[in-house]
Amino acid sequence: MAKACVTLPERLAADKVQVSQTVLQGLVDSLWSNSGADVFNFKTSNICQRSTSGKHKFCVDYNEHRFYKKRAAHKVSSCNEPYNDSIFNFNKLKDSEILFKVSLSDVAECVGFSMDDGLSLITVNSSPISDSHILLLPSPEACLNQRLNLDAIKLGLSFAVSCGDPDTRVVFNSLRAFASINHLHLHAYKCCTSLPIESAILKHVVDCCYVFESYPVPGFVFELRTDTVQLAEAILSVVEVLQDKDIPHNMMITYGDPCSNFDETKIPQPILRVCLWPVKPSDQLPLDTLLFRPAVCELSGHILLHDFNLFHNITEPQIIETLKATAYEESEFQNLVQIVKDKFELVDSKA
Repeated sequence: MAKACVTLPERLAADKVQVSQTVLQGLVDSLWSNSGADVFNFKTSNICQRSTSGKHKFCVDYNEHRFYKKRAAHKVSSCNEPYNDSIFNFNKLKDSEILFKVSLSDVAECVGFSMDDGLSLITVNSSPISDSHILLLPSPEACLNQRLNLDAIKLGLSFAVSCGDPDTRVVFNSLRAFASINHLHLHAYKCCTSLPIESAILKHVVDCCYVFESYPVPGFVFELRTDTVQLAEAILSVVEVLQDKDIPHNMMITYGDPCSNFDETKIPQPILRVCLWPVKPSDQLPLDTLLFRPAVCELSGHILLHDFNLFHNITEPQIIETLKATAYEESEFQNLVQIVKDKFELVDSKA
């Protein structure tokens, strides 16, 4: 069973503790619930949820306060915008917002939390999507910009695997893809219903990389087979293609159906799916006319709304139309697929 070691803040009167796969999410839930009321901008008790009818059965949430009370997004002109210490960053969080510290280590083919001094932080999100909405901050004191690197991907994967909870999703928005803060971070939150990306039909590209076959927004999907280190490197390989071309992108780590007919006896069920979408720059979208902001949750099929009437009345065709506003053009996406395929095959030929 996967293990995690976390270092709790002194204010919680605890030292390093070993946390099993079945306990880690419970620890997060407990620490999050016991955080002081002054930590949060609003309560989550008034969040409503329903599912749409139709093929995709989108999950729709009503969360008025998050729209109005979350931090304003930093203005940037590139998804590779440098870190700027003069504006808000996560080194300015209050101690009461920090849940615990973690560090990563590679053990054989597995990435996990380790007993080393923790450089990465797990903190509450003060404007939560749901209960237990946290931030994963990879080495925040390194002052890295909101640009995925190998350690950030490993942190996201190790948290998802260590939790072992299909309701927990780990997500990332790049700059110009609705990231609010230009300081490297991922989110983890709970959604107690399945999402359409978790069972969407896929087409194989190369190795553990697939693409959506009939989903409203084209994107890459990766499958965890047995090696989390190799998976992290494969994801980064595609992310680097997008970063080099300054293409905004969103990522979700979740559990779902196997991507292929790969020997299922070797893959625990359900499997870990990692979805990665190249998207149009958010600052170039007609936000005033869109029904919602299509960030990573929405791309996955979890639609967050702040208008109660819209929450009750929005339909699947309306959601699809809004998602397609941010979708990368199909012809351009196919060019990316070929670049990715060539890159993977070049690496394999040198192995």
